[in-house]
Amino acid sequence: MAELLLETFKNQLLDRKSKLERTVSFFENPDTLYDLLKQVDKALERIDAGVYGICEVCNDTIEPERLLADPLITVCLDHLSKAQQRALEADLEDAGKIQRALLPKNSLELGNWGFTYHYSPAGIVSGDFCDVIPTPKGSVIFVVGDVSGKGISASLMMSRLHALLHSLISFNLPINEILKKANRLFCESTISANYATMIIGEAREDGSLDLSIAGHNPPFIITKGNVFSVKATGFPVGLFSDSVYEVEKFHLDKNDSILLYTDGFTEASVNGNEYGMRRLQEQLPQLQNEFSAQKMLETLLKEHTAFLGNQLPGDDVTLAVLKRI
Repeated sequence: MAELLLETFKNQLLDRKSKLERTVSFFENPDTLYDLLKQVDKALERIDAGVYGICEVCNDTIEPERLLADPLITVCLDHLSKAQQRALEADLEDAGKIQRALLPKNSLELGNWGFTYHYSPAGIVSGDFCDVIPTPKGSVIFVVGDVSGKGISASLMMSRLHALLHSLISFNLPINEILKKANRLFCESTISANYATMIIGEAREDGSLDLSIAGHNPPFIITKGNVFSVKATGFPVGLFSDSVYEVEKFHLDKNDSILLYTDGFTEASVNGNEYGMRRLQEQLPQLQNEFSAQKMLETLLKEHTAFLGNQLPGDDVTLAVLKRI
């Protein structure tokens, strides 16, 4: 296991040990806390012995995302007991419910803008995130992002970013400053292996639109029958703490729209044939005038499903449309 990752686990365990030791005195019957302390001490001993993160049954590597969620585990997924398997399944189902509760309401009309999205995890939990937040000044801030990796660790990082963004948006900052501060806080609170691509935008009642893109798939703007993509204005969140982000400015008229998506949509493939950005882009001009945001999304998803046939996407898929109405 990488030295930096081990150091992260060790610091996390030492912090837990310190908190448990302080808490013991508050309990009349602290036996459970003493048991936890013993488990923490054993985990620290495994780190010192160079066997931390190794399954006690098969000597194979324990899944890193499970260690991030619970640094005390000692066996890999293949060697969980039946009771442990049921507990893990229940925890994952609860995590999935919590994630879905973080999503905004769908098919919204916010002033002069219609917003709709499709959110489909490849498993029980997801590393994708999507949000739309009306501001007191009448604008709409929208976000689509994708945390690196899959499973539990990606879902934990997604939830962390969701909380950071909501906290920062309340300060009425420009969107590139929101990204800059979220990036710094994310870098300082997570391990170096975690990062996220993200698009954050602000749409106003007069049709003006600001975009700041942290290494994410280029969104498409559909205007007057033309379609163009917008390239990234900065690095993914979580790579470099001092990253800065530029803002691209646009104006959308009635029926113009912007499409945002995660790579699970465009990188879906059948027999090595990838769906791709070009296939997506070619469908967009004909959708501008005839459809609402919801109808646009339904048409794109129908084409995507037809492409996949009986095959399921191998990654989380998020697709969102913001349309001026």
